[in-house]
Amino acid sequence: MPRASSAPVPVATAEAHHLHSKEQSAAALMALPELQAWSAIIEKNSGGKSRGALIEYDPTPRKLNGKLYYQFSFVDNSSDAAQRWESFLVSSSDDEILVEDASTDEVISLARWRREKHPSKRTSIDG
Repeated sequence: MPRASSAPVPVATAEAHHLHSKEQSAAALMALPELQAWSAIIEKNSGGKSRGALIEYDPTPRKLNGKLYYQFSFVDNSSDAAQRWESFLVSSSDDEILVEDASTDEVISLARWRREKHPSKRTSIDG
């Protein structure tokens, strides 16, 4: 009787099962407490005329350190304009979220962004 194969599953197949869709990545990003707070601030300050939203600023995933990331900006979205507050990279293969630091053109971790930029204290587009 032949034995069941114990050969490892090819890595490409295993990775394919763990990929996050663009929609899942956007939902994870919008679930961040900072973005939740910013959305509330935008809506309150505009009297409901503006909303916090995500826009995909490049539909092609960005490759960084061997991983692919979806590229989103959090914006103040009104009927006449969308003003960017912050840009993010969300990994398609795990839960990593990176922040694009506009002042240095550097990509930083979420933890470093929180520690150095204090996004929870931010109340306007200018920080």
